[in-house]
Amino acid sequence: MRRGPFSLAFDQALSDRAMSLSALHRVLSARGAGVSLATLSYWRSGQREPEQERSLHALTQVEEVLGLEPGALEALIEGRRRRVAPDLLSDLSDDADRIQVLLGELGFLSPSDRLVDQEVTLKYVIGPDRSPVRMTYIVVVESVRVNADRRAFILRVRPGALTPGVTSLGGFELGEVIHDEERGIVVGEMVLDRPLGPGETALLEQEVVYRTPDPDDNSYFYWAVRKMRSISLWIRFDPDQMPTRCEYYTIVDGREEVVELETFGTSVSRTVASFGPGTLGIRWSWD
Repeated sequence: MRRGPFSLAFDQALSDRAMSLSALHRVLSARGAGVSLATLSYWRSGQREPEQERSLHALTQVEEVLGLEPGALEALIEGRRRRVAPDLLSDLSDDADRIQVLLGELGFLSPSDRLVDQEVTLKYVIGPDRSPVRMTYIVVVESVRVNADRRAFILRVRPGALTPGVTSLGGFELGEVIHDEERGIVVGEMVLDRPLGPGETALLEQEVVYRTPDPDDNSYFYWAVRKMRSISLWIRFDPDQMPTRCEYYTIVDGREEVVELETFGTSVSRTVASFGPGTLGIRWSWD
């Protein structure tokens, strides 16, 4: 039987990750992707290609586990040439090209080319001068490669601001950090305490301390470059400087949706399940 582009690419991706079909099947089963080991074997040999919605859904998980860009395998299926969204920051940031260059300087193709964020909790603290004081986050990462040992992080600060202090609170050691002061982009690497195999997960915790006051900062957002299980944003304000209005917003495929939020004590928060790719954030105003 003549093998097509899809089966060849699937076979090559497995080889690149040194992953067997059985190992891939175990990871997919743990994720709830309903595809049999026999079906995966047919895909690899070229006897069949994914056609039904259930198989196409499973294929998105296959691409993620194998560290491929979303749609990379689907685009090779015979008769399916529809556009699929790539795992790029170009849909999320006007500075995507510059961010990509900085990631490249650290040896990353994308923020999730080794470790994929599955769940994240971010806490953003605003001081009495209405400037951000610090940000902490805990992220659950899942490996999509053999011996995945590094994760990239991206921070945005005011252009011209001092480089924020970045500290590991657990799960990794801080590696190299690059700061484009003119554009206000900080890119760095988190070196895990030990390498992870495909499908393994780890918890990482990081703190960022801002060194340049920015009282004009009135929002905090998160870029989800892939679909995530859970994202939690928690903004904490000084008791004497509470905002008059808060709102939660999402931007997906260029469309923004906004929901007004009530404060809870001296904070405001939002938790969202199964979100991405897209941007979500919280904004506030003082007057």
